[in-house]
Amino acid sequence: MSEDGPLAKRLARTVAGIDQDGSVVDRFCEAGQLMLDGDGAAITASYDRPDRHTLSSTSALASMIEDAQDVAGEGPGFDAVQTGDVVSADFGMLTPTPWPLLEDSVAALGFTGSILALPLATAGRSLGALVVHKHHSALSFDPPVAAFLGRNLGAALIEQLDPEELERELTDDWSARAVVHQATGMVAVQLHIRPDDALVVLRAHAYGDGTSLVDVAAAVVDRDLTFDGLVEKGDHHG
Repeated sequence: MSEDGPLAKRLARTVAGIDQDGSVVDRFCEAGQLMLDGDGAAITASYDRPDRHTLSSTSALASMIEDAQDVAGEGPGFDAVQTGDVVSADFGMLTPTPWPLLEDSVAALGFTGSILALPLATAGRSLGALVVHKHHSALSFDPPVAAFLGRNLGAALIEQLDPEELERELTDDWSARAVVHQATGMVAVQLHIRPDDALVVLRAHAYGDGTSLVDVAAAVVDRDLTFDGLVEKGDHHG
């Protein structure tokens, strides 16, 4: 197992503890916020393109921060997508940020604190960004967790961001489809989550372990990989 394997399982556990209302993207957006110890988060697709749109936000302020970046045309989200790196800055504190227009907009919102952005990309293709904020203090995030989410969350959510991706991946291999379908059902039962979430968990584990979705699904079906025991009693709220 690669170093991302335990973090993929942590992501699965985090998702399993989130209420099962809303969309798949909603739950994984909240999972990203929780894993980074933020107060709010948003996932925006096509970040620096005309068809940019925010798919999910965990709070009204998270939506307003995304709107402010869109209007200003600058900010951590833009820089993260353009550079492929995690970008963070403190707003309303002692040190100015590289984005004066965004600073003015954020100040008008009454926000003081940190904003962090992770690029969501796969196979060299930019999909968008996860932007997390924390009130009144610097966001003391765990760099390995941020790096994991940056590497894997976009790839895990690719079917939600690009619905044709699963069709391209599995093509006409019906045996592969059957294995993925069976494994998705097994993980859904093990974690008490929806099948759509279970498929994203499988994708995250595949990318975290440097293998294919079909190989991970086969390991689940063969019971070489199990998610039993990840959810402690009382964790699940759905």
